[in-house]
Amino acid sequence: IYTILCILQSRGSFMTQQACIISHLSLVFPHKTMFQDLQFSLEKQQVSALIGRNGQGKSLLMQLLHEPSATLPYRGKISWQTPHAYLAQLQRLTAKTIADALGVLQLHNAFERIHTSSASFEDFDLVENQWHLPALWHTQLTEAQLPTDLSFPVQHLSEGQQTKLALCALFLHSDHYLLLDEPSNHLDVEARQWLIDCLKKHPAGALVISHDQTLLNEVQHIFALNEHGLQHIKGNFEDYYRHDQLQFSALARSVDQQKRELKQLKSQQNESLMKAQKRERSGKKLQASHSQAPILLDFKKEQAGQSLGAVRKQQQKQMTELQSNLKMSQLKVEHLTAQQFAFRHRPIKTGEILRVDQLSLAFQDSIKLHFALQSGQKIQLQGANGSGKSTFLRLLQAHNEVKHPNIFLAIQPVYLDQNFSFLNDTLTVLENLKLLNPTISETEWRNQLGQLRIRGDKAMQSLSELSGGEKLKVALLGLNYWPNNIELLLLDEPENHLDLESKDLLAHAIQSYQGAVILVSHDMSFVEKCGIHQAVSLRK
Repeated sequence: IYTILCILQSRGSFMTQQACIISHLSLVFPHKTMFQDLQFSLEKQQVSALIGRNGQGKSLLMQLLHEPSATLPYRGKISWQTPHAYLAQLQRLTAKTIADALGVLQLHNAFERIHTSSASFEDFDLVENQWHLPALWHTQLTEAQLPTDLSFPVQHLSEGQQTKLALCALFLHSDHYLLLDEPSNHLDVEARQWLIDCLKKHPAGALVISHDQTLLNEVQHIFALNEHGLQHIKGNFEDYYRHDQLQFSALARSVDQQKRELKQLKSQQNESLMKAQKRERSGKKLQASHSQAPILLDFKKEQAGQSLGAVRKQQQKQMTELQSNLKMSQLKVEHLTAQQFAFRHRPIKTGEILRVDQLSLAFQDSIKLHFALQSGQKIQLQGANGSGKSTFLRLLQAHNEVKHPNIFLAIQPVYLDQNFSFLNDTLTVLENLKLLNPTISETEWRNQLGQLRIRGDKAMQSLSELSGGEKLKVALLGLNYWPNNIELLLLDEPENHLDLESKDLLAHAIQSYQGAVILVSHDMSFVEKCGIHQAVSLRK
């Protein structure tokens, strides 16, 4: 009896470790299958990450986990064993004040009335057993480097600060499992580390959608969503990457083996055909010599024909199967193979192309900028959220129209932000590219798009229907065939919203580009992959 009780207790303990159990979950639209028959569980007290290419359905999956919607054509079962809370990728805050954003407005007002001696009995009833909360709110906001005045207007916070505030509201619910969709977007380096520390301390656990490798290397589980399903690796991103590379190597070896088998089968077919032709010639000689009875020769001929037909039928079946398997394997290899892109533009100017002399951006947390940029030089522009980095890049972009006395700029730069704003979302891919450079033919544009795996009808889709990674490829092509030579690229967090593969493609393009670059990014692993080792800081 004691043994049985121990087993039951251990099973019960195991079950309580699961925050959520997902069974046979599918999401199928009329013209696209996002995922089918997913089965997995989320562990309590552990941080997991959901990764995958843009457009694969990660955000839709997280939305379903948070709240199954009648508007989404899903089927399957989602069973939560614990309370949970959700941070969407967009529209994170609609509150007017910090207290409202934290969800403590009523309590805060009661404490304020108590502090000013204007409280009612209802106020004291409301704050009973809650006296510790103001100190908790103050600590949470202080650690996030946010204003501690709970009446502070949310509209006066930068985008990064608003993201931190939305996260603070969730971290206050220590018993809730957290679903966070790209929480590190718009966060500076210090804020990203704050996020990692908070996730490690959060007792209930979390599932995070992210393309931030620093964050991904701090998780205990990786769930990789692709067109074949959901792959689970126990470990961080480096563990997943090693496993993925081993799979890729095995798949590449399988393709080579299938090619050898196909070549061998073709050789066998040729050999069988040659033997059959040899027997046919031999039969004709016997028939001409009249050494055997015609009826016997006809029987042998019919028997040989039937045998050859059966062999050919079997070989053709094997050939079809091998060709089909090889095609599928080659598509998988292509899918996993890293893409490459290189800019055609080359610097013409030599020496100094930009000089900034004691430029004040009139931001509270920024210093006066003073630096020079040489032709072909690449630098990172550092600074906290709200320090004026984007403002500075836009000043450079508009310098030819609006001269600034503290800026000398010898060339016309091109500005690329995270939304690829020089493209028009309402136009098709081809219409966007033709607008950027009308001298390139549609056939050539399609050839260039095909090399970046944007093929067929994709070229005729509106830009708004494309994933972030696909938009990046269109933007890179547009820049590559820009009518004028580009000698300076201004990049304002261009990696935001991009999947890991697209970030690597962009980083390689920046690294191989021979012109000058000013990059704003808070993702240090991305900066390193871009080959940028020099920085100009806006910090005091």
